[in-house]
Amino acid sequence: MEQEALLSPKAAFGLRLLGLALALWLTVPAVLHQPHFYLLDNVNLIFHEAGHVLLSWGGNTLMLLGGSLFQVLMPLACMAAFLLRRDRYAAGLMLLWGAESMANVSAYIADAPTRNLDLITGDPDTHDWWQLLNDNLGAAAGLSRLVLSAAIIALVAGVLLAVWDDLGGLAKE
Repeated sequence: MEQEALLSPKAAFGLRLLGLALALWLTVPAVLHQPHFYLLDNVNLIFHEAGHVLLSWGGNTLMLLGGSLFQVLMPLACMAAFLLRRDRYAAGLMLLWGAESMANVSAYIADAPTRNLDLITGDPDTHDWWQLLNDNLGAAAGLSRLVLSAAIIALVAGVLLAVWDDLGGLAKE
């Protein structure tokens, strides 16, 4: 027996657009205007710090990388979980979060030479990327641009993924 839809297709489409607009409002400024503080940064910080703890068994380098890795991998893991459920819309929103997180990591990398960002430790010597790139701080700018480029690509891909099913419906009409 087929279950009746709770919302009309137009109402569901409108709610998806509203959700996408909210997600873009939360993510686009963060991607384009780092290193300012944004709402999702508090969420990212939780996963960042957890990454240090969870990868502390692998030595200092892996522990230092763990923060940025977990911060980016958590939204990507959520995206993968939604893709497994064939929910491209939710997966796209998670990729937008991933883009915001990548931009945040990009700003953190770019800050390595100067260590001007406020850290939760209050000690600039605990800056992960300053420690990781200590012998090659000149690489921070290029690495930061690479991660920011990935964030911008993820932002566009997230929007496309979120609207993919709706685009398919438009093509059929």
